[in-house]
Amino acid sequence: MRLLPAVFAALVALPASAAPFAQHEHQPLGSAGVEVAFTPGDDIAKLIVRHLDGARESVRMQAYLFTHKGIARALVAARKRGVAVDIVADAKQHESGGLPVLKDLERAGARIWMNDRMAASHNKVIVIDELTVITGSYNFTHAAQSKNAENVVVLSGNAALAGRFVANFERHRRESSRLQ
Repeated sequence: MRLLPAVFAALVALPASAAPFAQHEHQPLGSAGVEVAFTPGDDIAKLIVRHLDGARESVRMQAYLFTHKGIARALVAARKRGVAVDIVADAKQHESGGLPVLKDLERAGARIWMNDRMAASHNKVIVIDELTVITGSYNFTHAAQSKNAENVVVLSGNAALAGRFVANFERHRRESSRLQ
């Protein structure tokens, strides 16, 4: 994995005034450990699974599309360890192919919400133990790993940063309906 901690630490620490699309005034979030991976070439799924295997308390996931069985297995294993697993998924995308994975996760005890309120619930984010954030263009699919040009950034060790992503997750969860 390529590590660019200085560059991403600087980006993470940007003041809110440097973010022209911010809706609220925010304080700088400080620094974070950073990992960066790209497909083709890097095994992003393996990187995600490694972080999920370390989850101890909670996993919050926002998925535009989620069909990757290896990542799903890691989430099931987390549930078996007693980790709370909550997922907000794009309803339209999952109606056309991702529901089997989500239903398997629900049977394992994950709580699944479907967001149909937005034109696209396009977030691709995993927050682990309110301390690690995984985000980027990477959809949680086999195609993202084997056929697409994708990226992922893992930001770890910054509770304030993770808290922003948790707040965003909770906002979208409240706008969503439980999987039927």
